[in-house]
Amino acid sequence: MEELLLEAERAEEKRRVELDRLRADQFLSAIASLEQRISEINELADSEIRLIEEYRNTELTKIQKKTSWFSWNLEQYIRSSGEKTINLPHGCIKLRLGRDKVNIVDLQQFLKDSTNQKFLKIVPESYQPDILAIQEYIKTTGHVPDGIELKTAESKFFYLTKRSNENGKEQREREDKVRAATESTDEGKTT
Repeated sequence: MEELLLEAERAEEKRRVELDRLRADQFLSAIASLEQRISEINELADSEIRLIEEYRNTELTKIQKKTSWFSWNLEQYIRSSGEKTINLPHGCIKLRLGRDKVNIVDLQQFLKDSTNQKFLKIVPESYQPDILAIQEYIKTTGHVPDGIELKTAESKFFYLTKRSNENGKEQREREDKVRAATESTDEGKTT
């Protein structure tokens, strides 16, 4: 078989080899052998890729747990400080207040009150509450109309880190995972 493969490598320059039935069968056998090697190489590569993916996932999980722990501690620090933004040499940490959320819990009760008619969007053949108008009304008057449930906004925790680029200039990058104020305490304490 090896001899046949060496001959094939030499014959590649000529491109064409004279065949008879025996040589054609030998070529088919060589192709089957090469296909088997291709299959073995693919299986080995797939197995190595799986091992590498498992390693990557394991290592990233460890790093993400540590990042969550650091982030949780930074959030606790800024919440206890009473400040909304703290600039530090390696970045800054912030608390931002989200928006209040209005839920229509009883549409029929909401529609019964004639003063709520100004909060309706006119859509042909239907009436829908105008959430933005309701939010603005609640914000200005403090009165929550009947049939409305107000969920007050929670402040969310953000952080920025500074990293150096190839030229040595500092640039700020927002972390793609922003920690919300609703993260559980148990997750943050894990290392």
